[in-house]
Amino acid sequence: MTKNYFKFLKILLLTQIFVLYGNGFANSEENTYFLTSKSLLTYCQSNLPVENGICQGYLAGVTDSVYSGHLSNFISICVPKGITTSELKALFISYATKYPEFFERAADGLFTDALASRFSC
Repeated sequence: MTKNYFKFLKILLLTQIFVLYGNGFANSEENTYFLTSKSLLTYCQSNLPVENGICQGYLAGVTDSVYSGHLSNFISICVPKGITTSELKALFISYATKYPEFFERAADGLFTDALASRFSC
């Protein structure tokens, strides 16, 4: 199997662990979402492999949600074939740092804004 396939499986496993066990930023009694944009940005800017996996797994999941139809009623994005999760991560970091006023928003909202700004159909 290829190196990229194992990398993908590692990121997927880390994301599943994160989802199953939660994180210190999430408190379902206080929020209607689990991850703020600021929390996601912290993960994406981290040098720790686990936090990098959380970041890239989350971004890939949101992007897949757009294509699977869950978000396509609200946003029209055309992400080019072959884009990597590392490129999605770079896009999110660049976009999020320009809009700190949205750090308390749900992370998927700011990321879909970033996708729409870069890959609008």
